[in-house]
Amino acid sequence: MQNRFEQIEAQLVTKIYKEFLVKFDGNKSKFAKASACSETTVRRVFLNKQRMTVDLLLRFCTALEIDVIELFKDIKK
Repeated sequence: MQNRFEQIEAQLVTKIYKEFLVKFDGNKSKFAKASACSETTVRRVFLNKQRMTVDLLLRFCTALEIDVIELFKDIKK
């Protein structure tokens, strides 16, 4: 079951990363500031070296101005 959760998280990170590239033009520093977290955290999440907490997921969604519900649409079950 844990592996399934990791797969879902990987899909979410991919969707967040694509939105990040569009809305922040790949600028991790600006995205980190808008997300109220460190640039290191952003980089580690995007490289799949750090897991996302619910809090961090919500911060990323807020910075990207996307609804967390929309993010979960089309996630493969």
